[in-house]
Amino acid sequence: MHTHVKQPRVRFGRFELDPSQGELYRDGRRVRLQEHPRQVLIALLERPGEVVTREDLRERLWKSDTFVDFEHGLNTAVKKARQALGDSAETPKFIETLARRGYRFIGQVDPLDSRAGLGSDRGQTPDAAPTSPATADMASRWATRRVLWLTVVLLLVAGGIGLWIALRGGRTENPRPLVHAAAAQLAVMPLQVLTESPTDSSYVGVGIADAITTKLAATRQIALRPTSAVLPFKDGQSDPARVAAALGVQHLLLGTIQPTDRTYRVSVQLVRADGVAVWGRTFDEPRAELLALQDQIAEQIASALRIELSPPERARLHVRYTNNPAAYDMYLRGRSLLVNYTEANMREAIGYFEKALALDRDYALARAGIATATAWFSVRYSHDNEALAWGKRADDEARRALEQDGSLADAHFAIASAAGTAYRGFEWKVVLDRSAAALSLDPSLDLAHLARMRAYYHLGLFDEGREEGRRAGNLNPSPNVERSRLEVALQLFGGDYKTAVEHATALVARTDAPAARHYLGLARYYDGDPKGGREMLASVMRRGSPDVRAQASLASLEAATGMRQEARARLAAVLRGPEMDHHIAYSAGAAFAQLGDSDASLKWLEQAAKTGFPCYPWFERDSLLDPVRSHPRFVRLIGHLREAHQQARRHIK
Repeated sequence: MHTHVKQPRVRFGRFELDPSQGELYRDGRRVRLQEHPRQVLIALLERPGEVVTREDLRERLWKSDTFVDFEHGLNTAVKKARQALGDSAETPKFIETLARRGYRFIGQVDPLDSRAGLGSDRGQTPDAAPTSPATADMASRWATRRVLWLTVVLLLVAGGIGLWIALRGGRTENPRPLVHAAAAQLAVMPLQVLTESPTDSSYVGVGIADAITTKLAATRQIALRPTSAVLPFKDGQSDPARVAAALGVQHLLLGTIQPTDRTYRVSVQLVRADGVAVWGRTFDEPRAELLALQDQIAEQIASALRIELSPPERARLHVRYTNNPAAYDMYLRGRSLLVNYTEANMREAIGYFEKALALDRDYALARAGIATATAWFSVRYSHDNEALAWGKRADDEARRALEQDGSLADAHFAIASAAGTAYRGFEWKVVLDRSAAALSLDPSLDLAHLARMRAYYHLGLFDEGREEGRRAGNLNPSPNVERSRLEVALQLFGGDYKTAVEHATALVARTDAPAARHYLGLARYYDGDPKGGREMLASVMRRGSPDVRAQASLASLEAATGMRQEARARLAAVLRGPEMDHHIAYSAGAAFAQLGDSDASLKWLEQAAKTGFPCYPWFERDSLLDPVRSHPRFVRLIGHLREAHQQARRHIK
């Protein structure tokens, strides 16, 4: 009797799928899955990492039924498959949506020995009957992976001699040096614009460099410096060795762009850190073809770096978000401003992105640009109702962009940023989840590490916060005010007051950001200089008026240093005002503790913990809270915070 070949069982994350039996398991327990969702999952796992079109799935699921509501049926099947995996369309771990095209399985897939699976299959040997082309291709790829893995192990045991030759199938005669993906660190420098009126076209050089960086980052195989990291060196192309050393990269992409009325002449060179050019080319293209030109350059750079791109990775290099050259020009203008991260540039960038959307309403990249800029405003440049409005717009624009393309890293980052504001109630878990999604799509996104750093310090996870700061610094070694600010916050709330004073003093010399002076005032007080702390806090201004957060902290220090009347008056003014967040609430709690009002103190401390500052180590350490430390209500609060902190640590580990 003829039997079918049993397809290989596979594992991904906590799941195992037996395609032959159509059974899905999670941690060894069977997961109920209806026929259509099961077929969708099997189809995607047969071609991991590749696009499975909606038409492919229609042919597979409803080939004989011409009357079915295909669109609704497929959407429902994919939704149920995601539900079974605990996955989501917005932050996919397994099933990625490609707008108007289809779906792709993006999780790590590992084959399992068909004889060592679950249930009654153990010990069975499959017959040699023919398999479907898709199944045969999947099995072939998994077999290849097993062979490569065994080869690596044997070579490592033998000392690793000739490892890269074995993996590449190369020859020993005159071998070309291999740049491994993990070490292929590249900085794409802004192209120098060759024109008599550089101010008219200077944005093109930065915009094209940023677009190429984003394209290459999407392959997830090349470690890149973000555009913001290379801007300080944009005029240093005459000394590439110095620039490469300063950026800590192995290669630079240098180039020029010469615009005419109808064409662009673009010359690019890939240069090693020692200044030796290893690849170069000149392109003469019509202005309307600038979109295609950046794709060509990105793919040829990957080839010059000896990076082997899979079909899905190569496809990402050629995703076209608009066919409107004028809209693309507006987008480039916006991106060239966005990467500077100043308030004025952000506002101007938003204007250009809005013009791009006016020309092409489906331009998802322009919408993601608006989301990124407005998210930055919601975190750094605004408070009160204005901050709520910026946060809402960032969240709305990002979600609309993700509906068009779920793989836009900037849009995930914008949602993460908005979640860390009053608009979303400082949802630090969302910040961490969405920033992780952004980094999985674009590992060069240093700002996503800073978003995580900010979340971790609020949660009292200081080691994790410092690690995110280190990663952000590795990506962007240029001086960064936001990273420095967060480093000072970690030092202050971590109890290293002397270092916090030193670093905050240096930061105040670099920026007029209110937070820098606020942290310096607190650090001086805790380091034994209460007068210096009060004076610094009193000097903190925001848009011409005393900064409310600093005023609340000043009230707590006045109460602690015997200035009780001044503290009560200042605290009353703060609490009458319209602005309130967890930092203000915490300072109010500390001030009331020093004033001897335990009930009011605990009310505000509980609010601070509940609304975004459950920082257990600081609640435990802060000497301003000593007057209420033995109060039963505080004991309960600190117990809840300790438990939540321990759970968070276990979750991270």
